[in-house]
Amino acid sequence: MADFPNTIDGASSLYSPADAFSAKPLETITTTPVYAGDSTISVESTGLGFPDEYGILSVDDELIVYTSKNATQFTGCQRGTFGTVAAQHTAGATVRANMVSAYIKALQEAVVAIEQDLGTASSRNYVRKDGAVTMSGAKAFVDGAEFGSGNKAATGLVRLPNTGAVKWRKADGSGDLGVALNANDHLAADAIIDFAPGQTFGTFSYPDAGYGNKGIVQVDAAGGLAVESGVLSTAPSGASPGTYPKVTVDAKGRVTAGANLAAGDLPGHTHTAADIVSGELPHKVQKDGADVGTRRALNLVQGTRVSLAAADDPANDRVSVTISASPPEAGEITNALGYVPANRAGEHFTGAIDCGPHQTVGGPLENMVKCSEDFAATTWDKNGNSCSVNSNAIIAPDGNQTADAITAVTTTPIIQQQAAGLADGGTYTFYIWARVAAGTRKVSLAIVNNAYAAYLAGPTQVTLTTSWQRFKVTGTLASGQTGLWIVVRQFAGNGDDWTTGDIHLWGACLQQGNDPQNAYVRTWA
Repeated sequence: MADFPNTIDGASSLYSPADAFSAKPLETITTTPVYAGDSTISVESTGLGFPDEYGILSVDDELIVYTSKNATQFTGCQRGTFGTVAAQHTAGATVRANMVSAYIKALQEAVVAIEQDLGTASSRNYVRKDGAVTMSGAKAFVDGAEFGSGNKAATGLVRLPNTGAVKWRKADGSGDLGVALNANDHLAADAIIDFAPGQTFGTFSYPDAGYGNKGIVQVDAAGGLAVESGVLSTAPSGASPGTYPKVTVDAKGRVTAGANLAAGDLPGHTHTAADIVSGELPHKVQKDGADVGTRRALNLVQGTRVSLAAADDPANDRVSVTISASPPEAGEITNALGYVPANRAGEHFTGAIDCGPHQTVGGPLENMVKCSEDFAATTWDKNGNSCSVNSNAIIAPDGNQTADAITAVTTTPIIQQQAAGLADGGTYTFYIWARVAAGTRKVSLAIVNNAYAAYLAGPTQVTLTTSWQRFKVTGTLASGQTGLWIVVRQFAGNGDDWTTGDIHLWGACLQQGNDPQNAYVRTWA
């Protein structure tokens, strides 16, 4: 019989276990050899009497713990337990149910350890649910521990950790309120505290000896005192009692009456402009958002062909300024250009024409191709609708969206233009900008004679990438010939791969000579 809780149990009360290796124990025999690493042992029958789980077996000198069994097998076997060695056993070996002393010893030690942790009736180490308990030393409580009602002891202390708090359940059960220790080692309450009449605080001295035995309530500098109702009494402020123009002060220095200030209570004072000798005046002058200066006046100056009209508008507290510009006079345009422009019928001049930057790449230019950026125009032959054109679909090399997408309609797309009126037997260079939207594509460029019977240049294969490139071919007309064809095409003989999809073209150009120009000019019909 156990002695707990009066005294701690020992071997005499929990009994000394004994091993059972003989005296006709429960047993069976193996039906197959058992090897040292096997976790399943097959037997004739696990029979009644063997525990269903976590039983202990002995085979020869080995002790084995199994986790479960079926009709003819012990499974989940832990080999070589309780200090024995896992070994091989033959078929027909005897398997016995067992209870070993080490198991009982471990159970005994566990029970004794629990009893020692709990303590005895005269010196408990735990808090009982009911009844008074005297505790000593620091004790840790789980979150939400509760303490019953009862009389307060004459002396004693419940000590909480620094992060602990004392909480009371609200009367309506909607939450908890209480007191905790904050980071400054001050008690912080999250509830309104009512003090009993005459309650005092603290024991340190107060400057006024008359209040030395009353104590002080210290308020944090960021806090304050609020009195919902009742009276808040303070020591005299030092202000002399009496009636002043706007307030009345009582014997304790408190203001007991007062009146609002009127405009006449403030002395009149006027500053002159001379009084302001430093600092920024309110009138700031800026140009394009940048400060020009801060002055009392803003002077607007008329310029050539610009006139100003200013009018004071006191009703709106502003000055209105109208700025007008006059048209240029005779001679001013000539002076700006550096030459006299031709502006009358019959006036002309001779010499080279320099084209400006609009829709060009730059330089002295010539271009014998028509509709150089409009590949949808009928001037560009599509060889029987072998391809189609999506105009102005792509950003061109000059930054404008004027490049065209040429889409193969057949597997042999061709786009070409015939040029006539050329120099007899002359040499001509065909340029064109080209790219693809993604990856690469191979196409061929060519110059064909006017009868479209022989190539004067090419077909020359070029590889298009996602970057704009300017490609060219150069051919020479035969004697007596003054026309030719410029061609962009899919040419199987070169191994081109423009049988489907788009290519992007822009800026077709035909110039006389063997690459005589690097520049380009846009042309129309």
